Amino acid sequence: MKELAICLDVGGTFIKGAIFSNEFKKKYTDIHYYPANSTAPKEEIFKNFEYIFFDLLEPYDEQVWRVEKIAIAFPGPFDYENGISMIKDLNKFDQLYGINLAESFKTIISSDKRFCKTDLFFENDAVAFALGENAYSDASRGAYFTIGTGLGSTFIEDQRRVIGQQGIPSTGMIFNEVFQKSIIDDYISARGLESLIERKYFEKISGAELFTQAESGSQDAKLVFKEFGGLICEAIRPYIEIFQPEEICFGGQISKSFKYFGQELEKEFGNDCVIRVSKDTTLRTLEGLFIIKNGEENIYEKIQ
Repeated sequence: MKELAICLDVGGTFIKGAIFSNEFKKKYTDIHYYPANSTAPKEEIFKNFEYIFFDLLEPYDEQVWRVEKIAIAFPGPFDYENGISMIKDLNKFDQLYGINLAESFKTIISSDKRFCKTDLFFENDAVAFALGENAYSDASRGAYFTIGTGLGSTFIEDQRRVIGQQGIPSTGMIFNEVFQKSIIDDYISARGLESLIERKYFEKISGAELFTQAESGSQDAKLVFKEFGGLICEAIRPYIEIFQPEEICFGGQISKSFKYFGQELEKEFGNDCVIRVSKDTTLRTLEGLFIIKNGEENIYEKIQ
């Protein structure tokens, strides 16, 4: 039997999915986008996942193909080891709070022969992104950050996550570390950028709108991004100074504005390491899921 993997990147608005297999020439299919239905009742959410699994799998005959694994990048808070959602009061997937998604999904797929002995596991999206980026990099030490609803962070050395050492917190994440008057997540995130915009503009506009203004030549918009870049430098500096990565890579929606906030990072860290932006955050996240072996993100093979 030929083996394939279903990889999903779950967000509050969309669920992105693709089929991966070493049998494919480029290892993966096109990425499919599905509505997340994240505010629906739990029964509808599960029906949506069921539809996604089988829609992605539709072209693959059960006489030829077997699903080796289902790997899912799911937003936190989440018990990734046991597959239990801990999301609550975030206006997305609240109906799944406390539910064992691993067991629920196994029930959904149990009647299909293609899912015989399928390994199913969950991973943090920032971790999957970092593994996917690092798999294409020559850097043995890398620091990877996604800036969106919050700040995701993963530090990798010799293809392994660094946790609880070299200045990195025991979780491997820095989002809830103390920073200025609160925690890093309150400053380096979409809401952090919007708060900065409001303080500077005295009005509420989104980061996307600020980017549009910067693209139109607004010096005020560019100055806000510059200050945001300075905040990023201040927030990550303690970890970068101790960890000393060969590269720093950014992903996530806000990273699309890197040309406006990245100059501050280049000035701060550019002499000591490569600073770059992901070409495709979703694809790298899905690729990171594919290369994880049996849910153990510390053991994987280079794609290239």
